[in-house]
Amino acid sequence: MIRVKFSFLILALISTSLASVAQEKQLDFFISEGLKNNPSLLEINNLQQYFQIQNEFITAQNKKPQVSFTADYLFAPFFFDNGRPVSITQTPSPKAFGYDAGLTNGGLYAAQVNVAIPIFNTAIVKRLYEQNRVQADISAFSRKQIEHDISKTIIDQYIITYQFLQQTSYLQKIIAQLESRKPLVAALVKQGILQQNDFLLLDIQLTTNSNDLKQLQFAYNNGIALLKNLSLVSDTATFILDKPAIEIKAAATEYNYVQKFKLDSLNLVAQQNVFNSKYQPQVSLLGSTGINAADIRNVPHNVGLAAGVHLSIPISDGHQRKLYERQNKVLLTNQQAYLNSAGLLRLNNLRNATQQIEQWKQTIAMAIEPIQKQELLLDIIKDKVIKGQVTVMDYINALQEYAVLQKNKAIAETNLLLYINQYNYYNW
Repeated sequence: MIRVKFSFLILALISTSLASVAQEKQLDFFISEGLKNNPSLLEINNLQQYFQIQNEFITAQNKKPQVSFTADYLFAPFFFDNGRPVSITQTPSPKAFGYDAGLTNGGLYAAQVNVAIPIFNTAIVKRLYEQNRVQADISAFSRKQIEHDISKTIIDQYIITYQFLQQTSYLQKIIAQLESRKPLVAALVKQGILQQNDFLLLDIQLTTNSNDLKQLQFAYNNGIALLKNLSLVSDTATFILDKPAIEIKAAATEYNYVQKFKLDSLNLVAQQNVFNSKYQPQVSLLGSTGINAADIRNVPHNVGLAAGVHLSIPISDGHQRKLYERQNKVLLTNQQAYLNSAGLLRLNNLRNATQQIEQWKQTIAMAIEPIQKQELLLDIIKDKVIKGQVTVMDYINALQEYAVLQKNKAIAETNLLLYINQYNYYNW
């Protein structure tokens, strides 16, 4: 008896000390921390910068002058020219061996600065910008999906962990009642009014409930640890969770799966437009300046410049354009199938969640009256025990029944919140 009482006293002291340093935390805190610290979201933020840089890249590649420096040296000797083993000349003998002098002039010496400026390509650049914008929108949309998934997971874990706190609360009340009855039953045993086994039954029940309380506290601490991991919170303090306030959200104006289909479709169109742009005439202004000589002896006089226009008009590439369009139609058909499937699954999930919400609401409502009656019964018989009018076993059975009713109500409330969270997850 002394050992059990001492153990409970230690447990109470530990609980009191933890509560004194614990921090009260609300659901919004964990969601905010989870969204702030998630590496996938940080990566997407960086990708948005990537798409901004990509626009600058498109501008630099298609609107800015492309400047380059080139240098060439061509050595084209003749062999066995007028008895000489090797010679460099523009007038070799007919019996010499080597490249045609009219083509090579015996060599090439060049050092030039070249400039190319694309013109008349506004439509092409516009399509590249559009493709980049759509891809940026898809990346931003994926951020919303990740945020939605993270919030759903954190809310579920918060609800489950809070349930352990609920069960701990009513179990502490039961233990307090047993503790208050224990010295009175011990006195009645000494007076011979109650039997020794009555005290043992009470003591055993107190030990059992104290152990159950420890297990609930272990489960709560583990739940808090998992909640911290999901939110990437490094705080080592003990947290006391506030009651979660979760309500059914109003229907969205446009659902997630529809928006995803639109973005994927726009991406296919943008890709098709960029692919088609290569069939438009390509015009560039060309210019160069520097040295370009065939005779090294005349290099100082071969300094000059050149300018020109380059025009490229595609004529035929084996019908690649039509093949690409057919490929995109296949992909669009697949996306339409996913759209139809996602819409059907959403309706089924919302219907199931709505049904579960109503069922658990009814379960909670049905649990209230039995709990109230059981509390009234406990108030009636707790004093009758010490008068010998009710057996200790009857009192313990009433406490156990009360604990079961409270546990079932806590589970029902937890399931109600979980299904509301599930409904909100699909109603998006």
